[in-house]
Amino acid sequence: MTPTQRYLFDLNGYLHLKNVLSGTELKEAQDAVERCIKIPPDQLPHGWNFSFDKSLEALTMHPVTWPIIKELSDDKPRLNRGSLAVDTHEKASITPLHCAREGQGWQTRRYEVKNRRIFCNDIVAFFYFTDVYPGDGGLVVVPGSHKSEFQRPEGLFFLDLEDPNPKLHPALENITPQAGDVIVLSELTTHGVLIWKPKDRDRRFLLLRYKTQYFQDEQGERYVYGQELLGRLSPETLELMAYASYQHTKEIVKHDVIHLS
Repeated sequence: MTPTQRYLFDLNGYLHLKNVLSGTELKEAQDAVERCIKIPPDQLPHGWNFSFDKSLEALTMHPVTWPIIKELSDDKPRLNRGSLAVDTHEKASITPLHCAREGQGWQTRRYEVKNRRIFCNDIVAFFYFTDVYPGDGGLVVVPGSHKSEFQRPEGLFFLDLEDPNPKLHPALENITPQAGDVIVLSELTTHGVLIWKPKDRDRRFLLLRYKTQYFQDEQGERYVYGQELLGRLSPETLELMAYASYQHTKEIVKHDVIHLS
């Protein structure tokens, strides 16, 4: 991470990285997403998402975000899962404010700074394929909440689940990425999703979840991938997805640029 990235992530609990994807990378990913969403869901293997196309799979270790993921995980990363999301105005309600501390046990998530590096064992990266403008809806966060030592009081920063035009509390920030941008977020940062309002366009992004390689996921068997999906993935991605001991160092971590084979 650069000093600026490190400062902003520590300050806010997230990074907004602009123009991460080159024109070619963005076009290939957009085309893959368009092909993917035209396939009936019952014809896609369980857990398909980022495995649908190599242009999407390559984003799991993109050269801009990969060094950040490595530092945040103290060079012990594991890709927990990847999901392609398409939001439209037909979505009925918002996703309420939440964070890992509130729903999955404060003991299980860590955010620390040591030796001038940030450590966070639950990280999310949002790769955007369409533009988001002020007033559209989408991702909202409470900047700085990743370092809160207190539980958020119930109802604080309340958002009406059915209101398409909620009045945001001043502590909330609606993030508006453009296509090709990436948001890297600590799961300890309180966040939610507003109703997507535009009727002439949707919100498309790939959500990649990372944890440390020795973190035993609380979701258990729910997100186990089948052999059909695993057979599509490159060896480098399979290594990233693998559990390993605290002492183990994955070969992929030794490189800042990963080329899928």
